[in-house]
Amino acid sequence: MIFVLEAVLMTGLPRAWTRADLMVAVCVEIARRFPFWGAIVWSFFWGYVSDVFQGRLWGAHGASYLLVLFLHRVWSRQMDTESMVYRMLLVGVGVLVQSLVSVLIVGGLSKAASGFPAAASQTVFSMVAAPFIMLPVQWILTKRVR
Repeated sequence: MIFVLEAVLMTGLPRAWTRADLMVAVCVEIARRFPFWGAIVWSFFWGYVSDVFQGRLWGAHGASYLLVLFLHRVWSRQMDTESMVYRMLLVGVGVLVQSLVSVLIVGGLSKAASGFPAAASQTVFSMVAAPFIMLPVQWILTKRVR
């Protein structure tokens, strides 16, 4: 459902800074809860699906999802992974890298400076939207006592 919301609604928004990548927030929660290989398969699959259905260059979403997974695995021993601030920053890193790589690939180095403000504002917007995605996903993935 989150993927459909992102692919249909978010990509159709008129301003570039409002196109939050909601699946990065889901990827952060998956990285926390799934075993390593399961998270890799999930990230690669949904990165590929996101790239194909949004008509973007293949690899931008998949690479950012795998980067988020890698950074979470590296930082999980040094940082409090339950902290919402940590998870929001991880979403921000993933979205920023994805945006900058897309700008560099599409526009080259000459367009990178002009694409940075949109990438930065999209990153901030994605970080602000992230808790509204992560909290329901966290609730769904946790074992509830019935």
